[in-house]
Amino acid sequence: MFIDWNEAQAIGTVALVVTSAAAIGYAGLQLRHERGYRAVSNLEKQLAFFHSDKFVSARRTLAQARIDPQGELLALDIEDPPVSAFEVLDFYEHLGLLIKKGHLETYDVWHTFYEWVQPVYADLRPITESKDSPWSDHYTDLRSLVREMDVIQKDRMRKQKSSQYKLWSRDRIAEHYRYEIEASGSSSSMRRLRRRNALVAASSNS
Repeated sequence: MFIDWNEAQAIGTVALVVTSAAAIGYAGLQLRHERGYRAVSNLEKQLAFFHSDKFVSARRTLAQARIDPQGELLALDIEDPPVSAFEVLDFYEHLGLLIKKGHLETYDVWHTFYEWVQPVYADLRPITESKDSPWSDHYTDLRSLVREMDVIQKDRMRKQKSSQYKLWSRDRIAEHYRYEIEASGSSSSMRRLRRRNALVAASSNS
């Protein structure tokens, strides 16, 4: 019986290539799953800090500094912003950095934090974006994060031509700060908020 060794070698090579491709594909799938698990774990860690007494206090302090006794939004003095503004912005900047490094997914951060990030960012834009701000270079990852989340939000709202910043009027920003003050002082409100965000984290894991 004549055996064409060249043909046999070619068949063997094809089989090896197919097997290798399947192994690479499986490894890639495993890596994607592992990255997803890590992203959810990282999201839960950031959520825990968001609800920590330290950060709740920082958010409340910022809210108190940004509205007057009547609950109206105050003008922002870029030369002398409240210290608490940097505590809050730095956390959101950290979220942006984690996304850039691949430790968090943009969609998960949008789903969990957008309603908290956006009013504060809209209010404090002179700090993060103004060319006259000495701190703008510090918040490059936050600016990228907000742009990416705005894309998701606009798509969800089906208003591609609308400006997110026009949606956040002074009244709505003040309303957000009033809620921060009221919610941080109400244990039942905070429990409801924690339950809501726990459900968000769970949905990201599914």
